[in-house]
Amino acid sequence: MKKRLLLLMVLLFVLFSFQPHGLASELMDKFAIRITVIENGIIHEWEYDNPDKFEFETGNVIKRGKEAEKEVQSMISLIQLREGTKVEFMVKQLKENGYKDIERLDIRMMNGEGKLFTWVWNKD
Repeated sequence: MKKRLLLLMVLLFVLFSFQPHGLASELMDKFAIRITVIENGIIHEWEYDNPDKFEFETGNVIKRGKEAEKEVQSMISLIQLREGTKVEFMVKQLKENGYKDIERLDIRMMNGEGKLFTWVWNKD
């Protein structure tokens, strides 16, 4: 009995440990995602179009394809982008992970049903 309980606890731990990665792949069934962060006058953009178009731009650097896919999935996981995520939470995540001087956050996400979700935050 103790072994089963321990095995169940380990299994639950493993499942919850990988939740952010699951979140990123879960969002890939969305039709389109646009994330724009402006920090210190530099524009950073992460883009996804279903089924497999990825683009990441920061300043004058542009990445596409598999290289950009990693960047897009990483950002989606970082801010935990879902239909109900609060913009204040996403800004907090960004500030805690390298975007300390964020001036603007603009996110557009269209789900598979064609419903558009928009989050906008401006530094006051």
